[in-house]
Order: sequence, then structure tokens, then C-alpha cells
Amino acid sequence: MNTDPSATMQPVLIDGAWRPAAAVDSFRAFDPTAGAVRDAVWPVSGWSDVDAALDAAVTAAEVMTRLSVEASAAFLDRYAARLAARTDEIVAAAHAESGLAIRPRLLEMELPRTLDQLRQAAAACREQTWRMAMIDTAKNIRSLAVGLGPVVVFPPANFPLAYGGVTGGDFAAAIAAGNPVIAKAHPGCPSVSLLTAREAHAAVHEVGLPPATVQLLHGLSPADGERLVADPRVGATGFTGGREAGQKLFAAASAAGRVIWVEMGSVNPVVLLPGALAERGGAIAGELTASVTGSAGQFCTKPGLVFFVDDAAGKAFVTAAVTAFDGIGAQVLLGPTGRDRLRAALGRLRAAGARLLGGDGADAVDAGGPCTQWPTLLEVTAAELVADPERLIVEAFGNATVLVRCGSLEELIRAVAYVGGALGASVYLARSGADDAAWAAVGPLVAARAGRVIENRMPTGLAVVPPMQHGGPWPSAGPPFFSAVGFPWTLLRFARRVCFDGVSQSRLPEVLRDPPPPGRPWRFIDGGWTRG
Repeated sequence: MNTDPSATMQPVLIDGAWRPAAAVDSFRAFDPTAGAVRDAVWPVSGWSDVDAALDAAVTAAEVMTRLSVEASAAFLDRYAARLAARTDEIVAAAHAESGLAIRPRLLEMELPRTLDQLRQAAAACREQTWRMAMIDTAKNIRSLAVGLGPVVVFPPANFPLAYGGVTGGDFAAAIAAGNPVIAKAHPGCPSVSLLTAREAHAAVHEVGLPPATVQLLHGLSPADGERLVADPRVGATGFTGGREAGQKLFAAASAAGRVIWVEMGSVNPVVLLPGALAERGGAIAGELTASVTGSAGQFCTKPGLVFFVDDAAGKAFVTAAVTAFDGIGAQVLLGPTGRDRLRAALGRLRAAGARLLGGDGADAVDAGGPCTQWPTLLEVTAAELVADPERLIVEAFGNATVLVRCGSLEELIRAVAYVGGALGASVYLARSGADDAAWAAVGPLVAARAGRVIENRMPTGLAVVPPMQHGGPWPSAGPPFFSAVGFPWTLLRFARRVCFDGVSQSRLPEVLRDPPPPGRPWRFIDGGWTRG
């Protein structure tokens, strides 16, 4: 708890008003670049704040069911415009609290993606194909997707904008589906959440949405977080973050029959087939290094295991990768918690027998600051991994990866089969076609384990387009069908299906009436999809 009597606690946003929190504790954010605690004091709310936010969200959800889709769409567009007008402040706050580079990462990549997501969500909301309207005119049976009700968003630290509690894909999808949002800010970037929530609050009033459409709590105890996701007033929860917290929230929500979508990271295997390494092993080593060390490897899609055949080309690839890793230097991580978790994971891997090839692993000194880590390259053999998969298949979130030396292609295939659910899996093949026969065995193997299969590229970086799948088999995410990225289908995570049986035209939602609504969405009418 903060003990400085002169420190001013930051407010929370509940039911359309900024007000003092009913705090049971407090925290301060950390500047990982400067290695210093920041001045602002942030509240850890007690249950009375959560209870008030839930009651307000229920009221807002009821009002939103009676509003046209244009209201939510107009909010998303107006909110994006307000955020764009404060670009410099938002990017500066995100940099100060995350250590992520202003250029190109935040200013030229993440903020534009964030604004694009909000605008894509607005377009999907207006057009309404996401509602999957289905009509049987002979029997007058019709159905569509509608919002679930209040949505709680738990964001990660590594994408303060594109996955932010008040800015990210979960937020945009929930609003577009007609739901109010209660955002629980990440403690690593609270000022970003406060700054953006002020703009959201203003946009809510400008377009006339209910005051509690967007609410913000800065901190909760773990027990109250689990109680929140299990509360019957919650329609759904979206969580992105670490596996330990994600599994606890998933268990709490599931036990109460509540909907929860979790994305908890993954080892993201990369398979380098022999022909590809013989053809361009040095270039692939450079791509791997860039993927693992970009933004200090703090991506849920970072390669965690790299499988290759240990022939002459494989050995040359390892030599090139070690040289490339050693040339990067110490990198700034998001904060002390992330640094400690990465070093703990590296320590567990080394204790299990993984050998250090580059960097200095769990024993890294704080060169350049207290939140820095050298890029770390470890290795194991396929036989070692198969003998002890529970200890050697470990997500080390940050600028580290594990090379898996395989004695043959057959051994590589056996080893890859031990990888669990992943968000993405990459396969590198020779451009000459030399690896096409191997693909017949490897392709189905990785597709069974990953939500996204990538050819001749590393898994980091994904396009925000409708066919994108950012989710995967447990434990990378759950449930595994829907994606956290890709409008309009990502909206369906925060919706349920309602059937209208024999209901008169005038009493139906507009999208289910015989004439097509203004957006002319695709609808399934009498056995076929049509915009008519």
C-alpha cells in the first residue's frame, strides 16, 4: 500500500464518472528504460468498486440492446479519431511504461494497427454480416447473433495499445457486438489506460451511448479478479496474458458457467527442413534472430522451439545464429516482473539440460539497466526433448529460444509431435521443391497443433484481416475455434445466438426482416447465402 500521504491516487471510471476508488491497496508503474518507479499512484479497487461497475454495466447493456447498430459504430469511429488527435501523448506514455521503442514499434506499427482495428470494428458493426442472420421463410424461423452483455477485458503488458483494455481488439469487438466493457488495466501501463479511457469517455457522451458503456478499474486482487469473471452479471471475459493467471480465471469462469476467452501465449514451433537450410541457412538464421529479438522477443507469437536436422547445413545454420544473437546486445524488457519470469524460465530449461549457445541465460547481469536481458540461444537434442518434454517444452517469454538438433528427418517429425497447442507454427521449405515430400508429413503435424501455419516466414507479425486466426489449441488459447484477431468474426466471441420462431416482421430485429438492412449483409436465406 502506498504510504506517502502527499501522493494523489488516480481515479477510476465507473458509471460515466471519474471518482476516487474504494482502494484496498495501491501500486506504482515502472519505467524499464530508466529503471525507476514512476510517480503516479494507482488504486487496487475493492469489491465495492467492482460491484458498482457491474450494476452500471448491466443497465448499459439493457439500453444498448434497444439502440441501432449505428450508435456503437459511431462511437468506435469517433473514439479512433480522438485517439489519433493525441498520438504524441499516447505514444510517449506507452514508451515510458513499457520501454517499447517509439519508432517504429509504437508510432508506426502499434498505434496505426489500433486505430485500424477500431475502424474495422465500426465497419463490421454497420454491415452486420457477423450476426450470421439465418432465415427460413416457409416456416418463419429466423436467428441471429446478439451481444452477450457486459464484457470484462484483461489486457497484457506487451501490447499497451493494440491489446489494451480500453483500445485493443477485445475492446473493439465487444463494443461492436453491442456490449459495454469493464476494462481492468494492466499494472504495467496504467497511464496509457487512463489517457485512452478519458478519450473513450468523451466519445461515449458525444454519440449518446449509455454512460457505463466504457468503465475502467486499474487494479484488482487476484481473488476479486476470479470473483469478477464468475459473476452472473458478466456476459463474457477476454483475457490475454500469462498462463498461470489465465488458467485461474478460465477455471473460475468455467466453474460458474460464464463465457471466457483466454490467450495465454505459446512456444510456436519453427520447423526448418533440410533443403531450406542447405539453400539459405544463413538468411534463415538472420530471420530467426530478428524474430526472437524484435521488441526483445515479447510477442506471444515468438519462436520458442526451432527444429532442424543436424547435418552440415544444420551445423552451419547454428553457427550463423549464434553469431547473429551475440551481435544484438542487451535489450530492455517490459519490466522487472517480465525479466524475472524470463530468467526463471531460462533457469528451468538449463536445469533440465538445455545448453547455452549464445547470451548468458538465467545468469544475465543487468548490463544497461535493471530490466535488460541478453538475447539467449539454447540447444537440446531431439532425444533429450522427447525424454523430458514437460521440462524442456517451456515458454520463455522474451528474447530467448531453444534449438532442437535432430539426427534425421524422421527424428524431427517424432519430436515435433510432442509440442502442445500453439498460436502459430512455421515451416521453412526449399524453394527448389526439395522439401515437398517432407511437407506431406510435417504440414498436417503442425496444423494439428497450431491455429496458424506459416510457410517460409517466422510466426511473429500477423495481419489484421478477416481470415486471420489468432488462437489455437489449449494451452495456447481456449476455446480454440474463434480468433482474437480478424474482423468481423472476432465479434462472435462476445455474442450468443437467438432464434425467433413465428415472430411477426414488425417485431423482428431489422436484420431478420425480409428486406435487407442498409448494410446489405450476407444472410443465409432458404438454403443459400445472399445479400438480397
